[in-house]
Amino acid sequence: MGELIGRFRNFDKLIATGLVKIFYWIGIVGIVIGTLAFAFSGFRMNFGAGLGMLIAAPIGGVIAIIFWRFICEMYIVIFGIYNRLGEISAKLDERK
Repeated sequence: MGELIGRFRNFDKLIATGLVKIFYWIGIVGIVIGTLAFAFSGFRMNFGAGLGMLIAAPIGGVIAIIFWRFICEMYIVIFGIYNRLGEISAKLDERK
């Protein structure tokens, strides 16, 4: 427990990668709910629009999931770069 509190006090080890993974799954749930809502929202207008949305919404949902995954991976890469730079800096300090 003391180590967890220490991680919050100083920024030697970032917790953002874990948070990005949590936000990823929250985003996936949101995209699925939004896709289902859009898939059936066209039926309010007329039957033809409903069929169009029933076909287009899953395609848009898949594109949104791929884009969301890309965005989350970019954040993880950025935080990974920060962690690696910290390791390199620590090793360079050991050599001196």
